[in-house]
Amino acid sequence: MHSSRLTEFCIYLAQKPGQLAGLLEAAAAAGVYVSGLCVSEYRDRGLVRLVGEPEDALRHVCESLVESGLGPVVESPVLAIDVENRPGALRDVACCLADARVNIQYVFLTTPANGHPSRAVMRVDDLDRAVSAIADLEWPTRVDSNGGKSGESVPFNA
Repeated sequence: MHSSRLTEFCIYLAQKPGQLAGLLEAAAAAGVYVSGLCVSEYRDRGLVRLVGEPEDALRHVCESLVESGLGPVVESPVLAIDVENRPGALRDVACCLADARVNIQYVFLTTPANGHPSRAVMRVDDLDRAVSAIADLEWPTRVDSNGGKSGESVPFNA
């Protein structure tokens, strides 16, 4: 399975109309293709997670926004994993990482574009171990909690 290491840019914005639009306008003006985006609320601020290319241009956009009073911006290494468009695909990835004892701290999905598959963009507690575990996973597969292949779903054990 294909995966790649990316840099995610997380920027905190004021909860005001136009903040996200301004960020995306600045990225577009810099020629950045935003390939992944997750927006949520954190306390009284907007929390925007972005991945895009070229990364250097996106970094420059974020640094410029901080200089203008927005932010802060936090860079984090993330893993982007190609995911099949079928029921259970993300579950298979999550089980594979669980079997490798890799914790998923958060995940968001991208939509397929320009012939590229959907991707799961995730922050994990051990990027190297996650890359190794995912490299051995091939589609189509279903992974059970014991690391074997199965057509059965795995019960959640809290």
